[in-house]
Amino acid sequence: MRYAFILGHNPKLSVAEIKAVLTDLKSVLETDSFLIIENNEIDCGQILRRLGGTVKVGIIIADRIDKDIIIKSLLQEDRGNKINFGVSYYKSKVKSQKSKVDLRFGLEIKRLLRKRGVSSRLVTSREPVLSSVVITKNKCQEYMILDDLWLAKTCAVQEFEEYSRRDFGRPVRDVLSGTMPPKLAKIMINLAQVPLEAKILDPFCGSGTVLQEAILLGYKNVIGCDISEKAIKDAQNNLHWLITNYQLLITNYKIFQCNVERIGDSIQQVTIDAIVTEPYLGPALRGGESEKQLQQIIDELSKLYLAAFGEFGKVLKPGGKVVIIFPRFVYKKEILKIKILNKIEELGFGRVLCGETLPGRDIEELVYSRPGQRVEREVAIFIKT
Repeated sequence: MRYAFILGHNPKLSVAEIKAVLTDLKSVLETDSFLIIENNEIDCGQILRRLGGTVKVGIIIADRIDKDIIIKSLLQEDRGNKINFGVSYYKSKVKSQKSKVDLRFGLEIKRLLRKRGVSSRLVTSREPVLSSVVITKNKCQEYMILDDLWLAKTCAVQEFEEYSRRDFGRPVRDVLSGTMPPKLAKIMINLAQVPLEAKILDPFCGSGTVLQEAILLGYKNVIGCDISEKAIKDAQNNLHWLITNYQLLITNYKIFQCNVERIGDSIQQVTIDAIVTEPYLGPALRGGESEKQLQQIIDELSKLYLAAFGEFGKVLKPGGKVVIIFPRFVYKKEILKIKILNKIEELGFGRVLCGETLPGRDIEELVYSRPGQRVEREVAIFIKT
């Protein structure tokens, strides 16, 4: 069967996550907007709940754009007295997306349904693409037209309310020290590609976002630590809230205060399968920093990262993964980065992408960012050799 995955704002990262979760898929077409795959039958809702970087999942129902196919599909739906439906248009290149909403196709479907005695409502928005919010709140069956070539029926949309609840609704959200979006945390956990019995460590756990998403994904052995006493209390409060509000069974998680440079001493007789973390990314920027000032920040962060990897090697099992955020500083039209890959390799780590070791090759950068950000996040994956 063929499925369409509508990708998030960072498509390369979204695709990497999909391929990490659906290891047997056959990629049919990869674009800036969507990924079409061939796979055995999947539960679209279940897969979308697992993924953090995918907006929608649909099944390809035709290799042509045909009103009759949509009508036949809608008539098979049991939606009561009135059918709510909508049409979204996706282009492979985001810049070529339609800028104006064309309602003629949808209105013609509505007319043909009325001719059959079927009452319907065409759900629209100001954009050519219906958002997850519009689809959910209007209880709408969406059909997606992909590059004017493929017709897909939407089976699941991202649970925006749940992500908002876990981000803004939990007891503590420390904006001053930096907040990791739950979607990004989930993506990183999936990129680690470890079984649910694996031991996952976040040594810069902050208010506990990675731990939270790992627990919700079903991981049984989750460990978090941080140098900040406040962060530990925040993480404990947030996880208590999570377990209570989501009515989860008691999970074997542990949180304690620890400097990353002493992890090897603090975690004894425990072998870690994967480290998933976002370290300190530097002080908040005002926007007027000079290149010299940014380079000073990079130099300080380089020391922190190298010290962390030195300790990671002590607690991580051979073949264990590190999925970690590296900051990218935007300076004018340049990107300034931490350049310590050779030193990390000397510490016994090789950089990989979704389980594939890439020695001597350029690695496609997986960046999580939004326009206008002064500091972008690059997701890097390493394996202990």
